[in-house]
Amino acid sequence: MGRRFWVPVLMLTITGCAGLQLQRFQNRSQRGDQTWIAAQPITCQTASQACAQLHLIKGQACLHLAQADNDRSPAADYACAADAFSAGLALRPSWPDGASRRYVQESLCEALANLQTLQSVAAEQTLIRLEDAAAELYRLAPDSIPAVYYLADARLRRIQPTLADLDPAGRIPVCNRLKRTLNLVLSVMATAAGDPSLQWDRYAVRYQRLSFDLGVTIKTAGCQ
Repeated sequence: MGRRFWVPVLMLTITGCAGLQLQRFQNRSQRGDQTWIAAQPITCQTASQACAQLHLIKGQACLHLAQADNDRSPAADYACAADAFSAGLALRPSWPDGASRRYVQESLCEALANLQTLQSVAAEQTLIRLEDAAAELYRLAPDSIPAVYYLADARLRRIQPTLADLDPAGRIPVCNRLKRTLNLVLSVMATAAGDPSLQWDRYAVRYQRLSFDLGVTIKTAGCQ
């Protein structure tokens, strides 16, 4: 599922501690020093462009490291990315455009989805965060390729562990939810196939796997 993200760096001229740290982060980011950025603590928690941008740059660095072929712990780096993106989204008072906001929200979903896959103890808490992040991405971009993917993926993750304990009464709502989700996924796939884009190229294999897993889950649940 891994892929790399680029978060646009907004060049700000700001004085103070946040501004000085942001300048260092921007310089290191331009040199590709992701390891240094990921290791830096960020104490700034003020709602401002500079403070938010610090967290977003760190989130990008951690996500890059999580998806790179190295000897680091991907779970720790995905957790770092998820926390940093969450902080950046919460602290940024305004966005230059809707696309930038959606892109960071998509990055958060990416980090949380990969983190949840690697977890055991904290998997439920991370799944709740993924569900919330996916719902927010869908609110920002209804029926978009990334939003539908993460929304459907989160629903599938929520349902799969419950299949063994399904009773006749519980099977009906679960099957209805699974079928609606599969229809939504197939609708996006049909539309995207007729109008391919660079975004679809990034998600095509994921959608194929997701539609297959939904079909298998529907069969396993005994849906009619």
